[in-house]
Amino acid sequence: MPNTISNEFLIYTRRSTDDAEHQKNSIDYQIDHCRRFAAHRNFPIADLTTAGFVTNGVIAERHTAFKTAQLEISKDGNVRYHIERPKFQQLVALLAQRKLRGVIALCWDRLSRNPHDDAVIKDLRARGLEVIFVLATYDDTSSGALHMDIDGMFAAHHSRVTSEKIRAVYAKLRAEGKCTYRAPIGYLDKGPARKPLDPQRAPIVRRIFEMYATGRWSFSELTTWANKQGLTTKPLRRSRTREEILSGHDNLLEQVSKPVNIKTIEKILHNPFYAGYLKYDGATIPGKHEPLVSRSLFERVQVALTGRTTSLRYTDNLFFTYRGLARCVCGRLFTPYAKKGFTYYRPNCRDACDADRPNLSEPEIDAIFDQVLKQIALTPEEVADLKAGAPDAFKQLREEQDQKSLDRDREHQRLAQDREYLVKNKITFLREGVYTMETFTAAEAKLERDLAALEGASATTAVVNAERKLARLLSLSELALLAQQSLNHAKQRDRRELAISVVSELVLRGPSVAEVRAKSGFDVLLRRHVASSGRVKFLISELTRA
Repeated sequence: MPNTISNEFLIYTRRSTDDAEHQKNSIDYQIDHCRRFAAHRNFPIADLTTAGFVTNGVIAERHTAFKTAQLEISKDGNVRYHIERPKFQQLVALLAQRKLRGVIALCWDRLSRNPHDDAVIKDLRARGLEVIFVLATYDDTSSGALHMDIDGMFAAHHSRVTSEKIRAVYAKLRAEGKCTYRAPIGYLDKGPARKPLDPQRAPIVRRIFEMYATGRWSFSELTTWANKQGLTTKPLRRSRTREEILSGHDNLLEQVSKPVNIKTIEKILHNPFYAGYLKYDGATIPGKHEPLVSRSLFERVQVALTGRTTSLRYTDNLFFTYRGLARCVCGRLFTPYAKKGFTYYRPNCRDACDADRPNLSEPEIDAIFDQVLKQIALTPEEVADLKAGAPDAFKQLREEQDQKSLDRDREHQRLAQDREYLVKNKITFLREGVYTMETFTAAEAKLERDLAALEGASATTAVVNAERKLARLLSLSELALLAQQSLNHAKQRDRRELAISVVSELVLRGPSVAEVRAKSGFDVLLRRHVASSGRVKFLISELTRA
């Protein structure tokens, strides 16, 4: 910036988002009137452009989100006032250094927002700087000073009244059970009185509640499932940087939706909005919007969440990622402890324990669990071989089931004929002493049971079960792969969530794994590594095994 622009002016404009007179106080309106006024009075406008401050001599303050600071009074009696508007602050500094002749604004309430700003403006005028307003003239008399005081008073009053009106409107909406904030995933935002269900996201969110209430789904599993269903966060613009705020541009940033994560699922399940409630100032009140889930379902989920987050053994202890999940080969659990800001795990081993260096750091156990996840996850080649080999195995299983079905049909026909013969010759058998009444009843009942058992058997059950097992196996493998990829970036609680959804216990011999006690499904994927028949053949045999 040049050292002096002593004979020139800058134009200052400000738009307040809560102004009722949007047209009058728009930036373009202010610039147009200020430029015409300057041309008519022959006030030269500085040809100055500084990024984030002024463009062609015009300052456009479009944002006032910087927090207002209170007055600071030092021990020696000095009073310091922090100006909340960054561009106005730069303008005042420039004027105080006498690098400008003055500033032109539309009216007093565009330049000043409170009595503190009034004092700054009056001080600049007292120093001989020209602070000129298009819609008002303040001469250097007592009447001019009174006029200035009155306009400043009305500007402050207007700001207070506007704030009061906004607070009153929000209080009224809240009292009516209307939502004044952004609705969560599954709802659309059409204003405080209209929060309709999102036709794409709402059914998926409802299923998340239903699935978690069964007690069989973890956060990580629900996250994987929801992402497969295409659930994303609501479109949202990122926060503008300070440079973007100061640039004065109104160009809107692109709204972006992101895949949901474990934290998203956790927030969904805890949010009472879905049951028809609103949260204001820490209180929960009934809302007017349509509930996405029933209140009974929401309460069941809250009970399940409470049971999940409460440990029966470590309620009063500090949180540690792998507490209760690692055991030494001698049978003793690894006990976590913190030392110099790091977490370690150490078992109180039995005297006969031969484990090598049982004291492990948390990153070492992270690495062990990472290797377990890698062993669980199928390689792309294994997935391809499994998908290629499964159909032939299923075809053979179906042929075996078809043959068994024919055998069952023949058996069923024979039993039906035996029952018919027994009933038809009942009198003869009893007269000739072949059966007593008790033995006849028992024989007839046995035939009935055998027939019922055959009629209940399905020839396709084994094949259907095998196909379901394959789908679950592939899903678990994908889950393990996603967990392994996100493990290093996950927070402690998320890592624990991943660990307890995959393994019941890691049995360690020092820094090496002696045994992995995996949850149902994951154990099959682990056991393929020690199968003598080959990994894929072992998995296919597990799929087709009754």
